[in-house]
This record gives sequence, C-alpha cells and structure tokens, in this order.
Amino acid sequence: MTSNTETSDVDLATVVGLLDDEHIRSILTATSETPLSATELGEKCGVSTSSIYRRLDRLTDAGLMSEQTRPRSDGHHDTVYVSRLDRFELTIRNGELDWGITRCSDDVSDQLTRMWGKF
Repeated sequence: MTSNTETSDVDLATVVGLLDDEHIRSILTATSETPLSATELGEKCGVSTSSIYRRLDRLTDAGLMSEQTRPRSDGHHDTVYVSRLDRFELTIRNGELDWGITRCSDDVSDQLTRMWGKF
C-alpha cells in the first residue's frame, strides 16, 4: 500500500473512518459551499451542537477542516468552519493500492481566486 505525499499526516483508515460517518459527509458537503458555524451546521445537518463539535475536532485533526473568523455587525465574531477536502481518490491497480487526498489551500490569495472564479 502506498500513499500520496499529501496524506503523510493522516492514514487511510482514519480518512475512511471519517467518510463512513454520514454526518461528517454532511458537514464536509455543507462547508464546501460556504463557511458555517457549529450552530448553523447543527441546524443544517439535524445533529446536536456537541455532536457537531466532536466531528469538527476529528476533521480538523485530520486536516480536512479549517476554522475561520467571521465578523458580525455587532462588533463580535463567530468561528466558522470550511471544508479543506477537495478530492479523495483510491486506486487499485497492478496489485497496488494507492490513495491520496487533495486539500483546498488555506492561503488567502487562493481563497480569493476561488471566490472570484464563482462570479
């Protein structure tokens, strides 16, 4: 079994275990569109906030989720979460199992480029 360099910090069993959870898949899908707070994710996914936080911790530890700060009009801010998972690929060929993860960049310039591309 081999793995791409982007996966060196997380093992295949961890990734597969995470993706096996339907709520984690819902969280990744929802946060791939727009940054959401834990409360917003709980409402969107139909899961308690404490359950959302446990899953967010696991996703963050695996490098598949990142936190951002969203300012509010009242001068306070919210912590919101953004999926970093762009692609998960598993290939079995010639007696070899190969897998890899492509993550979205946390770089601000990359984020602006992606946002601009949506217009």
